[in-house]
Amino acid sequence: MAIRLPPGPNLQALPAFKTLICLALLGFNLNPVLAQTEWQNLQTDWLSEVMPGADSFSAKQGNPPVISAFRTDPASTRPELVGYVFTTPDLPPEEAGFSGPVHMLIGMDLDGQITGLRILYYRESYRTIRGDFIVNSGFVEQFPGKSVEEGFQVGRDIDGMSRATISSWAVARGLRNASRRVAEAYLPQLNFVVEASAETTALQSLRNQSWQDYIDSGFVKELAVPIENGADLQLAIAYMGHYRLGELLVGAADYSNADRTASSLLADGHMLLIALDGNSARLRQRRLGIMQNNSLFPNQEDRVVFAGTAEQGKIAGQAQYAVAMFIDPAVDITQPFQLVYDTGERTGEFSEFLAVDYELSPEVLTLISGMPPELMNTDAGWLSSALLLICFFLALLFVRLKQIKQHRQKRP
Repeated sequence: MAIRLPPGPNLQALPAFKTLICLALLGFNLNPVLAQTEWQNLQTDWLSEVMPGADSFSAKQGNPPVISAFRTDPASTRPELVGYVFTTPDLPPEEAGFSGPVHMLIGMDLDGQITGLRILYYRESYRTIRGDFIVNSGFVEQFPGKSVEEGFQVGRDIDGMSRATISSWAVARGLRNASRRVAEAYLPQLNFVVEASAETTALQSLRNQSWQDYIDSGFVKELAVPIENGADLQLAIAYMGHYRLGELLVGAADYSNADRTASSLLADGHMLLIALDGNSARLRQRRLGIMQNNSLFPNQEDRVVFAGTAEQGKIAGQAQYAVAMFIDPAVDITQPFQLVYDTGERTGEFSEFLAVDYELSPEVLTLISGMPPELMNTDAGWLSSALLLICFFLALLFVRLKQIKQHRQKRP
């Protein structure tokens, strides 16, 4: 009996079949690829969304690249500049979310206020469970109306997203950094930009110096701590309680990570960089403390956070890793203080300790205060006395006028 074989494949149809398979695979991967490049292919309605007061927009241009937004003046029918629209990928480095950067489209008016925010692209594992959680959470609706001068601190200025601390931080800090760079380039009249210019000038001398220069000048102080069994711990400390100092010393990424971690633990305190080297196994955080005017401020473990592996910034190659210690807010950083390390037998008692003196330089004081040290250090008592004297004379004047009024009323 002859066996009837099933029909074989149509060889002529195979090329077409392969084409369909390729198109299907391409279509499957096309959306993520296009999403990643949305910042390069902006739609007009997106521009209107983040700059609702504008009716026309320029091409992207300038350094940094921005899109100028215009509104037609009804009287003159001429377009008037009302603000700028820009994307965060055009203003690197971007703040990293949990799995990568969050691409944003931002609108800002001429007063430095955010007019709108659109999330263009982000890749987070939570999206498979929670969907587009950044947009759907209402988180982005908090930003319009905020000024570039604000801190955009999650938990203080901005309410974070539930179970998405890193993503919340990436959006808030990324928007802040990009907006400030655009303001510094295009809005020189803003108070923030004037202050930023002064900060840059104050920081310039530090930018031009090496780590060894920092040690020679006292900006960085060193402390050697002998440990039992021949081990040793080498500490180098520097004040970095300002984001420009932090980025200079440890790099933008490590400073941002340290600041983000601390923001979920602490409400206040100035940041002190501690670079660590030597052959000791680890730093014992409870042995750290600050001494000022014979008052001891022992460190708490939640006031020390990891600050990177010393690969970026001025610290690169100078230590094995770094931590950021947040000084007790009762410490007056405008006055000298000491970093102390407890060497006694019982940790935290400070019966014996080593110490190194530290004092902020005039340049650093100018950077963090926004005013020259000679003004910041003006004797507050003199000012109070002057105010009391003025109040005293005003009181005398008031009494004298009252007496004159009463005298006139008594006259027949």
